[in-house]
Amino acid sequence: MTQEQRACPICHSDSTQALYQNTMATIDGLDMSYRVARCEGCALVFADRLPAAEDYESYYRALSKYDAPPMFPPGSKKPAVNMSNADHLRCDAAIALIRTHAPDKARIADLGCGSGVLLNALRDAGWSTLMGVDPAPGAAEQAHQLYGLDCVQCGTLQQAAGLPELATFDVVCMMGVLEHLPNLHTDLARLIGALGKDVKLLIEVPALERFSRKSFEPYGEFSLEHIQYFSATSLGRFFSGLGFVSQALSILDLPEGYCDSLLGMFARAPAQAQAEMLGAAGTTADSTETSSPENYLDMSEKMMLAALRRLATCPAANLVIYGAGSHTARLLPRLRPGETARIKAIVDGNPNLQGKRMGDFVVEAPAALGHHANATILVSSFRSQTAIAEMLRATCSNPILTLY
Repeated sequence: MTQEQRACPICHSDSTQALYQNTMATIDGLDMSYRVARCEGCALVFADRLPAAEDYESYYRALSKYDAPPMFPPGSKKPAVNMSNADHLRCDAAIALIRTHAPDKARIADLGCGSGVLLNALRDAGWSTLMGVDPAPGAAEQAHQLYGLDCVQCGTLQQAAGLPELATFDVVCMMGVLEHLPNLHTDLARLIGALGKDVKLLIEVPALERFSRKSFEPYGEFSLEHIQYFSATSLGRFFSGLGFVSQALSILDLPEGYCDSLLGMFARAPAQAQAEMLGAAGTTADSTETSSPENYLDMSEKMMLAALRRLATCPAANLVIYGAGSHTARLLPRLRPGETARIKAIVDGNPNLQGKRMGDFVVEAPAALGHHANATILVSSFRSQTAIAEMLRATCSNPILTLY
């Protein structure tokens, strides 16, 4: 595997302390493994050895989990809209920040908008001039089918920066975006250069302070896609290096199974303050985390070993894995040869994954379970484990194995 080494996105130091090698099974021929490290200059935790940037582009283009076709209830011509409690909380918090810090009739763009959950909430809250951009090819169609939105277009963050109309927007939202970007500093600097002088940035990222605060998936925050891990201090420091200052920055409590979020509003600092901020950015070690990366890693490994023991003691001769996401990508390399030999198939409901290869297996649709009537179904998920197990028990007679 060829990995590209990158400098710290905040202070640009290339001196790092290795914390964890996140080894993943290949998916569609892409090895998305990476190394998690801490910057010795400013203490940002980030992936310092990455797959090539074009691999990330290929992943988001072909393997997106954010634009799987919506489900239609039996007999209905309208797709089901099932917003999680976490999404309701995130949208409510975002709306409250915009009401406090933006003009009454603000023009709002959502970059990385997915299927339009936030845009729909903003429209319902009274804003009418909206735009969404997302790299997932099906995002625009999803937004139209689910919410009747016609303001979403396909594009990367780099392409969004080239849209002339973006300079006219008062608020630019990037919720669940910054943790994904291989070229974080370059992409944000270019984007900021394309925005108006009075623009406000609404930012949300997983809160490093809360990685091990409550029940969590082992190593779950080191997913196929997350490669920056911000605390409140490091997020503020990152934007200060770009000439922005926080007007509000706090941790949003989310339900069990979700990592709590850092949510904040940022505005351009005055010119003199920008010069002072640029001189100071990245020079102070981050000491505000209440949950250290080392603690998270230690707890994750204990949970992973317990899950592997549960799998090893399962007497089933044949196993089918349900789920082809980060959990399975991380699980497969941890299996012993004898355990791997018991796996007969991997299934997943996301059509973007079906037909793609994960490790040595081709991901199949759930209908393939009918070909494995004697197999035990291993539910390879943490957050959705209970829901998947209940669905499987209601639709098939196979024994079910859960790991947590």
